[in-house]
Amino acid sequence: MKRFVFLGVVFYGLFLGYICPANSQEAGGFRFTRAETAAYMAWVWPHAPHMDVLNRGLFPMIHMGFSGFPMGTKAWHHAYGFPELGITILYADLGYPEVLGHAWGAFPHISIPLFTKGTLSLNLRYGLGLAWLTQYYSEPDNERNIAISNPLNILMNTGLELHCPLSDQLTLRGGFAMTHFSNGKTRTPNKGLNVPALKIALSYAFSDVPPRQAAQDGNPETRSLRFYGALGYTRLYPAGGPAYAEFALSTTYTRQLSQKVALGLGADLFWGFSDREVLRRLDQQPLSLAGLLKPGLHFAFEQWFGQTAFVLQQGLYLYAANNNDGKGYNRIGFRHQWSDKWLISLSLKSHLFRADFIEWGMGYRIL
Repeated sequence: MKRFVFLGVVFYGLFLGYICPANSQEAGGFRFTRAETAAYMAWVWPHAPHMDVLNRGLFPMIHMGFSGFPMGTKAWHHAYGFPELGITILYADLGYPEVLGHAWGAFPHISIPLFTKGTLSLNLRYGLGLAWLTQYYSEPDNERNIAISNPLNILMNTGLELHCPLSDQLTLRGGFAMTHFSNGKTRTPNKGLNVPALKIALSYAFSDVPPRQAAQDGNPETRSLRFYGALGYTRLYPAGGPAYAEFALSTTYTRQLSQKVALGLGADLFWGFSDREVLRRLDQQPLSLAGLLKPGLHFAFEQWFGQTAFVLQQGLYLYAANNNDGKGYNRIGFRHQWSDKWLISLSLKSHLFRADFIEWGMGYRIL
């Protein structure tokens, strides 16, 4: 587990270093120019059976962060209208201290302007990082926590914000946010925590934004064909069981619709030892290893920030000997093109709100 945590920290460090570099020359004058503090009125959303007992009403959540604006040396800076980039530190009470405890999180974030009218702007904000939860499932001390089974978790945060400047330095921000905590089924139980919240924040500009520059990189590829290989592991219920290795091979053909968005179609081939264990528990005839192959097709949405992409995929299994998870599957994650041909990826494969496994992968661009 520790090596996976280390790799995750390295990956997110590389991602943050690319979209939000600290070196002012590489970023064309980028530096942190704003500090923000926010308060949330939050609650636990019971998104799965038997989770109603974890919702104990409203609870407070706060965050502090530092942010700045890219200066325009990359084409995607201009395409997104110079989005706000930063780092957020988050604390959540979770409303049930003896079972859910408290959550501390840290993540890079990006805030993209969607609509501007005068001085007002509507922004989409999201980030991905790590969180530490002080309470988690354990026997016999905390068997009621069916959502979280280990302290270190993935944190996903997204929301819509309305920005209203009060002065040259102060900006009032308010909106709706959703925060998700999960370990990617590296341990069970792991139903995860979904925390919707109403948010109000105050941002203070303590420094002027440096002058913006002209973009220096060229136009993106209009189409691409990429192959990926990924591995990970998962666990089955009941809690405390062994880990089962999981593997995936994928290919995706995409076409760039703009500097920001690409759509595509692809195919997947999954194979994992957990399916064999599920079939054994169902008293079905043992299958050969080849019989555990699960082919599928997927639709892909990719949001590009230069050489880094935020990826969403919706897939459909063509065949699965173990069909307990249904016909559909999903992916959410990031991919980074670190050379002309090679890329790295980190994503979560799931079945709606049920995590399957975290995919650690590499890919190669054919076209």
